[in-house]
Amino acid sequence: MTLTPIRDLLTTALKRANVSTQVNATQVVTKANEEIARILPHEQNSDARAVSLRDNILTIESSHSSTAQYLSEHEFQILNNLKNEFPTQKIIKVRYRISKIIDATV
Repeated sequence: MTLTPIRDLLTTALKRANVSTQVNATQVVTKANEEIARILPHEQNSDARAVSLRDNILTIESSHSSTAQYLSEHEFQILNNLKNEFPTQKIIKVRYRISKIIDATV
């Protein structure tokens, strides 16, 4: 009797449950938030966050337009790092949305 690696079991289970797309999107958003935190000055870390990846569009929410502008200037760097981490994930565009309330716990 041979043992199946847990990675293979999880991959098969995710495909069977048809949630692999959502899991991948969550991983990309998490990594994008790490990149945003790394790029923004420490006192502005809570001013922006990636909130979704849908239809190959990454949405970043910001509490200030100046923060969104700053991130847009570093967009190539964010996308490049995401591409290095997730080479099969295609992100065609980044959408910036201004929101009055950014809840970092969500």
